Amino acid sequence: MPDAPETLAALLRRYCADDDEPRDVPRVSLAEAVRAGDDPLHIIPYLAGLGLPVRSLDDLLRVNDDASEEEVGCFRVAEGVAVTIASDGLWLLFEP
Repeated sequence: MPDAPETLAALLRRYCADDDEPRDVPRVSLAEAVRAGDDPLHIIPYLAGLGLPVRSLDDLLRVNDDASEEEVGCFRVAEGVAVTIASDGLWLLFEP
């Protein structure tokens, strides 16, 4: 059995400097974001513009396979998929 993914809180502790805490990470239903075609950080339309349409949580993770993509990173966490925008340090959690 594979290891369970870490929690969002554990991920943030690993990736964020102490002075960045506490971090308020918006939580968004992936189904609602896909239906609306957008989300608070505009990840869904951004990835679509890269040729990566998002319909599932696994689709979000596909951006990690693009070596030229340095702006967006996605991480599987216990609660769903956490997405960060490198240039501004913002995070968003897509829940199932």
